[in-house]
Amino acid sequence: MNPYYYCLNVKANDYVWLLQNKALEITEAAIEEIENGFIIRTEEPIEPIKRRLSAYAEELSVIVGAGIELKFSTTKCRNEDWIAQYRESVQPIECGKYYIHPSWCEQRGDKVNVIIEPALAFGSGHHPSTFGCLMAFQVLEQRFQGKDSKNNLAAGLKSKRILDVGCGSGILSICAKKSGAIVFACDTDEMAVESTKENAQKNDVVLDGVFCGSLDAIPEEKYSFDVVVANILADVILALPLEEFVKERGYLILSGILEVYLPKVLAKFKDFNVISREINAQWATLVLEKKDRDAK
Repeated sequence: MNPYYYCLNVKANDYVWLLQNKALEITEAAIEEIENGFIIRTEEPIEPIKRRLSAYAEELSVIVGAGIELKFSTTKCRNEDWIAQYRESVQPIECGKYYIHPSWCEQRGDKVNVIIEPALAFGSGHHPSTFGCLMAFQVLEQRFQGKDSKNNLAAGLKSKRILDVGCGSGILSICAKKSGAIVFACDTDEMAVESTKENAQKNDVVLDGVFCGSLDAIPEEKYSFDVVVANILADVILALPLEEFVKERGYLILSGILEVYLPKVLAKFKDFNVISREINAQWATLVLEKKDRDAK
């Protein structure tokens, strides 16, 4: 162990969660979320990390059409048991029936426990968009239960076909699988796909399909899913044919949408009924139901 390590404090005016995801791609060091930013603690040289984050912020600014400003501050610290200190700083997340926690926290007997390591994941439940999707699952469980009880079919998400587009850490896929769903997950980032597979294994679940790529890789699955969930940027949601993969009377869960982009997203999915619309810290989560053809 080196006698010193670096503490890189990164602040941004927007899209902090995407920058944090990029930092996790660049380095496997421990990353702590803070207000409007994050802290990277590493023994690696800091300057290459700063350069790659700055380059990514420039690329992201072009994509979203808004300037993303980064501020860095660095301190050199004497090495000590900072991993233990970091672990103490990470708090589990309780989201309805789900309890999202790192492996070093005790499980809850009254909850669906999901292990996600914050320092090695693209989503740990802390971000409002991830939290919104988990709550949306529970909205749909109630709707499915109401429908299924009339036909004596399985209740909630059990046996429902779910596609997680942009799976990241796999947190949404794993929660859906633990609720009894048939789950397929995809991401264009190979590291995210590996993260999903690793986290599924840690949670003792086997997803029904995990692949690197986007919707164009599964044309045979069109109109086959009860639920398609996409926790990604609004621009990507607008570009992808998500509606083509939802059954009639099926559902879309859309998140990662800044409130300012809601009108564009709702205009695209005008053939869906709005079941719920939740906004948390300017991030919107939508639950939409696909209309019957005869109802359009």
